[in-house]
Amino acid sequence: EIGFKAFGEDVLVSKKASIYGAENISLGNHVRIDDFCILSGNITLGSNIHISAFCALYGANGIVIEDYSGVSPRSIIFSAVDDFHGDYLIGPIHPKEFTNVTGGTVVLKKYTQLGANTIVMPNITLEEGAVTGAMTFVNKNLEAWTINIGIPVKQKSKRSNNLIKFLDN
Repeated sequence: EIGFKAFGEDVLVSKKASIYGAENISLGNHVRIDDFCILSGNITLGSNIHISAFCALYGANGIVIEDYSGVSPRSIIFSAVDDFHGDYLIGPIHPKEFTNVTGGTVVLKKYTQLGANTIVMPNITLEEGAVTGAMTFVNKNLEAWTINIGIPVKQKSKRSNNLIKFLDN
């Protein structure tokens, strides 16, 4: 009914979620999108994905979240940002010739998780198994199978990848 580009089996989208440009959004199997989420733009969600309450995925330049990944409450993913230096107007209400929006695709590879209140900036990749702690500001790519925290993000430690032996068979 929403008009998604594609969706799999066992997809649950809250009636309280806001979906903009559904024709550009693809959902795999076993996807859950909770209350008060905003999904806008070019978004591809793999299978076994949970987008928790109050999250925002702004996919103007693309967001890809691969299988077995999730976004914890109140997290935001930006694939585009305005120029705040003062030479341009800010916001989508202005003609494009008066704004300077830049960005790039954000990719969360398999087995990644954003902790609560994480912000991810444009053109970022979280490699397989990378996770963030609560209130992390991700402004650089994150290495595979690491735990990352802070503002700005710093690698705290390595993370076990033992869980994939149960899922990839």
